[in-house]
Amino acid sequence: MLLTPEFLKQLDPFYIRTNRSFRAKFRGERRSLNRGTGMEFADYRVYEPGDDLRHVDWNIYARLDRLFVKLFHTDEALPLTLLIDNSRSMDFGSPTKLMCAKQVAAALGYIALADADSVTVYTCAERLFPVLPFVSSKSQFPRLTSVLEAITGSGRTRLTECLKQFLMYQRHAGRVIILSDFLDPNGYADGFKLLSGGGFSISAIHIVSPEEIDPQIHLGDASADGDWLVEDAETGETKAVTINTETLAQYRDQQQAFCENLRRFCVDQGVGYAQLKSDIPIESFILEELHRAGFIGRNR
Repeated sequence: MLLTPEFLKQLDPFYIRTNRSFRAKFRGERRSLNRGTGMEFADYRVYEPGDDLRHVDWNIYARLDRLFVKLFHTDEALPLTLLIDNSRSMDFGSPTKLMCAKQVAAALGYIALADADSVTVYTCAERLFPVLPFVSSKSQFPRLTSVLEAITGSGRTRLTECLKQFLMYQRHAGRVIILSDFLDPNGYADGFKLLSGGGFSISAIHIVSPEEIDPQIHLGDASADGDWLVEDAETGETKAVTINTETLAQYRDQQQAFCENLRRFCVDQGVGYAQLKSDIPIESFILEELHRAGFIGRNR
């Protein structure tokens, strides 16, 4: 079980936040900035050929001798896409980064479905793979958790290539949340810019393990000094390295710089950002950090 029933109840008051409106496949409970043919009057606009004559305001026509069409608010479902990095590097830590990603995805999916939004899920490693088509009912949550639980780690990280493929799969813009460690040797910037250029609202959840931040945690009181054979988790390649106090300090500095560069890039690009350390309870991360970072809001 990814999330407990008790925690799911705590998620009921929340909704997925977005700063823009999207054209959605499903009707929902979210007030759209678009104008349509709902029940609540919003505005008028000048009649254009092809408009439904049933929406013409004939009283205004009688006074002004011009045709105006009534516009109404529409309620639309927010299209939410969860992109889960399932490369081999995500299978690291205790709990693994991948398990944390699946738990966060389950929580965000539950919030969206409970608020009548629509949810789809993809995995991304060496290629993009759709694991759940758009669903839009709270009754579909068991289906969501089932596909999330089945996700396993494999392959290398090729995030930018996956985001390029995503644009071919997903023709209509929407809200995209990427859950990843972002350890792609080719970087992430180009992929993010492609999605932003396509009109998508993007957020990044950066998942790290304590052992990645400080390898000494993994060793406990034992000394790391000496010659080590280090294996790349994704490629299987090995490299001989000499580890001592100086090289550990350099590693920590580089790791910190990587995290800070990702955070700063997201801020500069208008991308939502939150960092999850895999040893932090998922419940507090969702209810506190994601709320504080603006990923979710409270609607009652």
